Amino acid sequence: MRYDPIRIGQILGLSPRTSTYSVMEAAIRAGFPKAALYNVTNLIESEPGNARELAYAVVPKSTLSRRETLTPEQSERTERLARLFAQAEQVFGDANDARDFMHRAHPELEGRRPLDVAATELGARNVERVLTAAEFGLPV
Repeated sequence: MRYDPIRIGQILGLSPRTSTYSVMEAAIRAGFPKAALYNVTNLIESEPGNARELAYAVVPKSTLSRRETLTPEQSERTERLARLFAQAEQVFGDANDARDFMHRAHPELEGRRPLDVAATELGARNVERVLTAAEFGLPV
């Protein structure tokens, strides 16, 4: 599956110029504004309190309160969530269905939620594998 950097940029609330992978990578290296984290967590979580908790799982609350710009590592974790959400939207055709997928325990993920598995890059790749299989009608 090819990821759409334009859609990922939209989810993050970044400039429309983030239309290529190299531009996205440069934005990660420079550090996203912390609003990018809130944009993606607000899409994934329907309750504002839950969105804040998800944001704090990506970047600790004390760090987030002190910074306006995320570190490259925090930006990378933020992009990872946006990328998975964009892929889920593409597979399921709808933001609500993508949100449901992110929150529902999945047997191919050892009964864990994709949102929890995606805390690491390797876990995110496993979620991508499940989404790709679903996209192509393979058993998952």
